[in-house]
Amino acid sequence: MLLRVVAIKLYYFNAYIFKYRYDVVDSNLKLAFPKKSEIVIKQIRKFFFKHFFNLIMEIIKMLTASKSFINNRVTITNPELIDNFAKDNQTIIIVFGHFNNWEWIGQKLSIIAKQKVVGIYKPLNNKVFNELLKTARTKFGAIAVSMEESMRYILKTKDDCQIIGIIADQNPVVNETTKWLSFFKKEVPVFMGAERIAKKMNYPVVFCDMQKISNGKYNITFEVLEGTPKNTTESEITKCYFERLEQQIKANPSQWLWSHRRWKHKR
Repeated sequence: MLLRVVAIKLYYFNAYIFKYRYDVVDSNLKLAFPKKSEIVIKQIRKFFFKHFFNLIMEIIKMLTASKSFINNRVTITNPELIDNFAKDNQTIIIVFGHFNNWEWIGQKLSIIAKQKVVGIYKPLNNKVFNELLKTARTKFGAIAVSMEESMRYILKTKDDCQIIGIIADQNPVVNETTKWLSFFKKEVPVFMGAERIAKKMNYPVVFCDMQKISNGKYNITFEVLEGTPKNTTESEITKCYFERLEQQIKANPSQWLWSHRRWKHKR
């Protein structure tokens, strides 16, 4: 309750005084929804920042949250989908974006999954915050592996049955080998790590659709994006992921991380 009050106060402070990344959010929204009116854009921005400050408080809560707290606030529509992969001793890759509370996805899976849960993460520049977040992510038994170490770890543990979680809408390093795909009808550089792991190991790729039920409560539905990655063409899995993510965002636009400079790079 206290954190919720803090979130409300932060929202109003930001709305009337600080205006954190208003220009970035406005620019992203207008780029993604060029046909929406100024009034609608401002409304989405308003709801986004309410969500954003609630999200910050929910991430802070991760540090002290109990298993019962997470179980009561995150439900899963079809847990049998990942249970069946466990029965088959099949490692899977679960992909999702910076949508709703992506951090609670890993905590929920750590509690209920029969498989070992591994989170591939991009280290933060701030070492203190990076260690705090890593502690929160692994408190229920998950393993945190940096992107740089991910393939080495996966090859080393290829005989284990695992869920490998990857937030796949991040900006990659841009160079001459970078792949580009359409996202909201604009070309963006895309992170290919999830697809490369999937194709190399032939691990099925599952999309995690997390939807908000009410403040602090979410529901997850899993969807298989690709069952046999080795049979796909280059970029096919990544393209499918971004199309599904775009669909998810369009249905509830205020729940994605618009303060992220997703369209900052040009080919």
